[in-house]
Amino acid sequence: MSGLHRCIVMAPMHNEQSNVEAFVRRLAGTAADGWELVVVDDGSSDETVDRLTECAAKVNSEQLAIRLVTLSRNFGHQRAIIAGLEVALRRAEETEIDRIAVIDADLQDRPEHLQELLDACASVDVAYAVRASRGESLLFRITAGAFYRVLAHWARSPVPANAGTFSVMNTRAAEAILNNVDENVFFPGLRSWIGFNQTAVPLDRDGRADGNSRVGLKGLIRLAVGALFGYSKLPLRLMVLISAGSLLLSLIAVITMAVLKLAGLVAVEGIALVVVLLFFNLSVLAIFLTILAYMVGRNPSPVQARGLYVIGSERCLN
Repeated sequence: MSGLHRCIVMAPMHNEQSNVEAFVRRLAGTAADGWELVVVDDGSSDETVDRLTECAAKVNSEQLAIRLVTLSRNFGHQRAIIAGLEVALRRAEETEIDRIAVIDADLQDRPEHLQELLDACASVDVAYAVRASRGESLLFRITAGAFYRVLAHWARSPVPANAGTFSVMNTRAAEAILNNVDENVFFPGLRSWIGFNQTAVPLDRDGRADGNSRVGLKGLIRLAVGALFGYSKLPLRLMVLISAGSLLLSLIAVITMAVLKLAGLVAVEGIALVVVLLFFNLSVLAIFLTILAYMVGRNPSPVQARGLYVIGSERCLN
């Protein structure tokens, strides 16, 4: 079935001037007639847009039409994905293309693998890449493995280990994702949460073709925290355990002080009594707040996708 699928490819970019030419060239070599590339520039401060424009002029639009969506500033990788997915879904409806691919432009995921995902997605709603091998450092592999193990154990719905953004989906899956976006966007978790028929495709993953990661340590920490709070039960359960433990310790302290006072062994008064009672009241309050947080968490309110980003411009490049 290779080469028969029409597809809209969505790629977020942020300061990818060193990779954009190779990315477009390799994607064009993979694309069948009628493909479209939607690039979301997430507030790049380098020459990403200029180099993309130059590359697009050399590509046959009948084979690969290239559309540039420019965000008004840097909103972050995950929100750029949602912005691009919204535009890609609209373009899919306009062109009657029923498959949308999501891939980063750093060439860690190989554009040549798109056809394998498209073939796998022919009979399901979502086909996502699972990293058979990784090109990152040992430290990154260890921390990423720990992160996915935590999510696998505590997530509200299973988040496949070593599954990143690289995926192909049909339009109903893309629409379901956009209809359920929340502020803590974690695309792999949301893609898993929507359900439908999904399949994993083991694929090798390379190191970055050029340059350093655009996400950075701060961005990775922010992503991990957002994923844990948005798609995991772990924070709520930790709150329950801490609150219950505090309440138990408070009760033990109150009972101990009462026994000592009744036995006449110690006079309990003043600041000690105030501290124990305050600790007890705060523990009870924490229990009620945890219950409230749990009830709110069971019924999260999706936000409008446009509340996550602002599109500055959109235009065709070839």
